[in-house]
Amino acid sequence: MAEPRTVAVVGGGLIGVSCALVLAREGHRVTVIEEGRIGHGCSFGNGAQYNAGSSLPMAHPGVMWRALRWLTDTNGPVRLTPRELLRNLPWLARFLRIGRPDAWEAAYTALHALNAPCAALYRDMLGDTDWRRVFRPNGALHVWRDTAPGVLDALVDSLRAKHDVAFEKLNAAQLRELEPGLSRDYQRGIYFPNSGHVSSPLALVEGLMERAAALGVTTRAARVNAIEPGTEGVTLQTSTGPHRSDIVVIAAGIASRTLARSLCVSLSLASERGYHIGLPGLSKVISRPVTDAASAFVATPLDDGLRVVGIAEFAAPDAPRDAKQSSKLAASIRTMLPDLPVTKVSDWMGVRPSTPDSLPIIGPHPKHDAILFATGHGHMGISGAPMTAALVSDLVAGRTPRRPCAPYRVR
Repeated sequence: MAEPRTVAVVGGGLIGVSCALVLAREGHRVTVIEEGRIGHGCSFGNGAQYNAGSSLPMAHPGVMWRALRWLTDTNGPVRLTPRELLRNLPWLARFLRIGRPDAWEAAYTALHALNAPCAALYRDMLGDTDWRRVFRPNGALHVWRDTAPGVLDALVDSLRAKHDVAFEKLNAAQLRELEPGLSRDYQRGIYFPNSGHVSSPLALVEGLMERAAALGVTTRAARVNAIEPGTEGVTLQTSTGPHRSDIVVIAAGIASRTLARSLCVSLSLASERGYHIGLPGLSKVISRPVTDAASAFVATPLDDGLRVVGIAEFAAPDAPRDAKQSSKLAASIRTMLPDLPVTKVSDWMGVRPSTPDSLPIIGPHPKHDAILFATGHGHMGISGAPMTAALVSDLVAGRTPRRPCAPYRVR
């Protein structure tokens, strides 16, 4: 058991709450500081799936040409506002470098190491009963309309095989057998039997928070305005007054970027806004997450209906929501499930903290060991949260981390 410390976790999303729970299990006195409601930020609206087999960096060999096609397609899944183009030029340059085969494979290896154990780790964190209440280990499906895999598909297959990822290639008839409602335009797919989804992302965060609270974790509703490291701990200046602790974990999503700047650290985080639409009462139309790989959107059956997630909109976090992006998703789901009876649609937008190599930032401040970062999980927060929490607990305890942390270092 580690020496008990007082720890302030800044951020009440899935990453922050996971860190709080694992730290509390080791005897630390933990406070989660969140300006809004626990679990109602970016964690609320994600795609709800976990899939170690698809832990692919967004950048890949040939990504430049694919990105150019998407950016010039007004109906495509990527949107980059002119203002953000200038702001993110260094980020984009790093992103393109990750598309080199050697860098891409290294990033995939690090993502797989972080994400592959997530289902087993969540079962340990939640216990069997709560795990079964939230998790749906029904596999995941990726689908394509073309008949012939390309060069990139072969590279991805080889990487998955190298890392012992279970997957099955399916033809059109097998796709329809697995998911009868899919459009007949889909000609091939890949099924990941060891993957799945959660019935409600919010219920996952709330379940973890309930476990953490039972171990003494407290919450404080406040905005963190400044972080002041000292010789005997760290003081947070918040909207409700100062808060002192031995250790601070910054797990505040895109807000981590601003907090890092106040500590003279420039995190390579982009504001990548994602959208989802919800179709109430349609949770039975598919049995598992289905990803249209070419169009980059995902449909997932949740307890309260079908959720359709997609769009990578690089815009300021506080910019107005663009209704056209939700309309793209509504049009996309009709092409995937043509017989879908759509009568009511809700929409949502949240900000993903995205790194150019798709690897999260997990580790100490370069000059202040008492300040740790746990942010930048982009599209893979559900998959990456439990191992992130385990690594943070190792660092707080002064143990050798159970995974090498160099790929996730502060950068």
